[in-house]
Amino acid sequence: MTLGHLVVSFAEKGDAIRIISARCMSKRERRAYE
Repeated sequence: MTLGHLVVSFAEKGDAIRIISARCMSKRERRAYE
């Protein structure tokens, strides 16, 4: 794995991290998002 590839992966996972964080915050919050 190259540093550049890692950075790209991190950037792409940014959205996923936000979704995961929302799920971890609380299920009620997720229902509101849906």
